[in-house]
Amino acid sequence: MMMIRYSIFDIAANKATLAGSAMGRQMLASLIGETKPVTEPVVAYLDFAGVDIATGSFLREAVLGFRDFGRNAIGMLYPVVANANATIEEELSVYLKDRNDAIWACALSDAGNASQPHILGELDAAQLSTMKLIAKHHRISAPELAKLRPDEGIGTTAWNNRLATLTAKGILMEFKSGKSKTFAPVMEAN
Repeated sequence: MMMIRYSIFDIAANKATLAGSAMGRQMLASLIGETKPVTEPVVAYLDFAGVDIATGSFLREAVLGFRDFGRNAIGMLYPVVANANATIEEELSVYLKDRNDAIWACALSDAGNASQPHILGELDAAQLSTMKLIAKHHRISAPELAKLRPDEGIGTTAWNNRLATLTAKGILMEFKSGKSKTFAPVMEAN
């Protein structure tokens, strides 16, 4: 699978402190400007190496703004927060939990190898169980999920709704083949 790496520190002109919604919107514009069209699902790592502090308002505008751009405007771009320190992850996680939202985070080596994948924010119980089920059986479709778990009484439409929500958050990756869609986790949590 393809990946893109954006150095937040470099894009911010080597600033270690990123604060405010105005700076976040500038970062968002820069990220969008550096993004090329994609023809297949791509993980876009927002690499925070070198950044010491990022405020909630900056993260809201830059990270979540870019996630929404990647999911809505491009459709096949799946942003993941990489190499953020504990303070930045906590700031983002608190913001996301207040909104019942989530995003993937991980460590990313210089060679581009991701490790320690985890979710920042919060998934509700149904979303979390769906994500775990998909992780066991990916790539899988909503009709296949309904057949896999008939005892739960969840129909294809309800599975589609769960999958659409998790895909919009960038937790699941969507693969289209004709009229059918299958899903897999963007990252694999341990």
